[in-house]
This record gives sequence, C-alpha cells and structure tokens, in this order.
Amino acid sequence: MDANNIEVSQVEILPATPHMGVINHQESQVTPELVESVIRSYYYGTPAVGSDSELILAWAGSQNREQTKRKYYRFGQKLLDWVRNGGIGDLRLVQLPLLLEFINSWGEVSPYTKSNQILMLRSLWSYGSASSIGYFLRNIASSINYDNFSDLPKSERYLEDFEMKKLAHAAKQLGGKHWLVFNLLFYSGMRVGEVGRVTVPGDERGKPREDYPGLYWSNFKWQPDPTREDRQRGYYTIKFRGKGGKYREIGLDHETSSQFKKYRGMAADRVPVFPNVSPNPKKRGLPLSDRAIKQLIQDISEVAKVKFSCHWLRHSHASRAVEYKNVFEVQSQLGHSKTDTTKLYVRTQKDAGTGTVLPRF
Repeated sequence: MDANNIEVSQVEILPATPHMGVINHQESQVTPELVESVIRSYYYGTPAVGSDSELILAWAGSQNREQTKRKYYRFGQKLLDWVRNGGIGDLRLVQLPLLLEFINSWGEVSPYTKSNQILMLRSLWSYGSASSIGYFLRNIASSINYDNFSDLPKSERYLEDFEMKKLAHAAKQLGGKHWLVFNLLFYSGMRVGEVGRVTVPGDERGKPREDYPGLYWSNFKWQPDPTREDRQRGYYTIKFRGKGGKYREIGLDHETSSQFKKYRGMAADRVPVFPNVSPNPKKRGLPLSDRAIKQLIQDISEVAKVKFSCHWLRHSHASRAVEYKNVFEVQSQLGHSKTDTTKLYVRTQKDAGTGTVLPRF
C-alpha cells in the first residue's frame, strides 16, 4: 500500500469541553499528609489475601511449629468444606449463628478437643480481621465462650492409678494396636508425633509433605540383658526423630519390649511398626499417621469412659518416673532440653511432706 495515495475525508474539529477531574475538586494543596491519607484509604484498605483459601494458608503458615501449621490448615479446610456444603461461597458472609452451628456439628468430642477447636476458630477470625490482613470487617468469633484448659498446670494433666487401670483394661479389651500403642506411649513417654507419621501441607493442595516418618522396626534395636532365670531377657532401645528434628535414643522397659518383640515376629527392618492397612494405595503400607494413633487412644477413652489425651500419658509417665529415677534421666527420656520443662510435668505429691524421711531428734 502506498501511504501517499491514501485519501483523508474532512475531519470535524469539535470545541474543547471542560471535564470534571480530581484537580477541580482539590480544596487544598497536595501535602505529605494528604498523600498518606490517600494511601491509607486505598492501599491499606485492600485485603492482604484475596480468597478464603489464601486466608487459610496464610493463617496456618503464620504459626511457629510445623505440627501446629498442619493442625490449623486441616481445621481450616474442615471449616471451608462445611461452609461450602451449606451453600455459602465466602467466609466473609458467615455470621455468628452459623459459627455456633458449625461448633454443634462436631458432635460428642472431649472438652479439651472442643476448646482447642474453638480457640482455632477465634484465632482465624482474629487473624483475618487484623489491620494487616483486613479480610474480615470485624471479629465475630471473639464472643464465643470456651473452657480455658490451658490454665490447667501441666502437672495436673495427670491420670490417677484407678484411671490408668480402667484405660489399661479397655486397651486390652480392644486388643491389637490399641494395647500396643497405649503401652508404648505410657511406658516410653514418647510424643504421639514421634510414634505416628506426620505430614504438613505441601506446595500443592492434596500433596502433603512428610515431616516425621513414623516408626519402623529399623528404629528398634534389641539389647540382650539376660539373667540366670531368663536367657531371653532384654530390652529395646528406640532411636527416632523427635521434636525440633533432633534424633534421640531411649530405652523401653523389659516387659513392654518383650510384648513388642513377640508382636514383631520375623518382620524386617524396613517394615513399619504400625502399618497402615488403608484401601488407598497411596497410604497402604506406610506407618500410621499421628491422627490415626490419636484415634486409637480416643477409642480407649470412649470404652473406659475416661477423658484424656495422648499427652496425658506422657505427663503421667513423668510424674511416676521421678519417684525412682533422677530428674536428669527423666529429662533425657522425654527429650526435654531443660530440666525446668521436665519439672512442669511432675505432679507434687500431696502427702505428709518430706519431713517423713528425716531423722527424729
């Protein structure tokens, strides 16, 4: 095409029309204070997250511990699923009565579980309504009441002998993994996250990342300790990845070790101690998750009609162990970095006092 041969028709030139603009409504000069006000109105008024899913990810990711992040993320997904099933597509449309319905939907759970979940609910709305996030207009969950069991001293999270007998009887009734898990948690003092496989949210939804591998028989090493009466006597030592990613090795008492040796049979080192028998091929053959371990303990709780959590077995172990072992040995068994932490687990005996062991003058 030849640009020189293009014909241009006559163009009508319209008169200039004044348009309304920002400059026409300026009441004063532009000042740093005015600029800051505009920024606050338009920039800081924009939510830091753009959707419910982003809020849940940011809220869970703001927690310090990996296990807490996973717990918060899982609870957030549970809330989202419940709300979506109710036909609500945005958490910002949820009002307080609906949150109370969500709490009622949990059914019969232990008071400690209920309190923990209410605290997570309050935490989510507190996080989302903070000025740095700005997703919720206000914190509607702050008025939900809960039993603050966190005020209960650790040493009081303890199971009495009669309660332990009920639990042991229930665990024997259920048998199998229930009995073995109950014994392992109490007699070793291990955390549930050290016994079960722990995963955390991965980079993609539905593809979690392994954080703690769970127990395999390769973690167990038999230590012969024969006596004149019993040449087969011995005990297991267990080396595993504990809290903070640190590896430690502990001993397991003779009787519990004998139970686990019998249970192991000819299982190879690469076999999980508590294998998952799920029909899901992605889970089958892996160690049971910490959630599955907790469910076994919950089963025992329901049969025995004794409300407790896995961690109460750890506290009960510590309080009894210090009666026969020094605090440094108990500290090593529990994997505490300081003896002060171990002392928090120990319940002071309510008896006639230490004067009973002193000489009389």
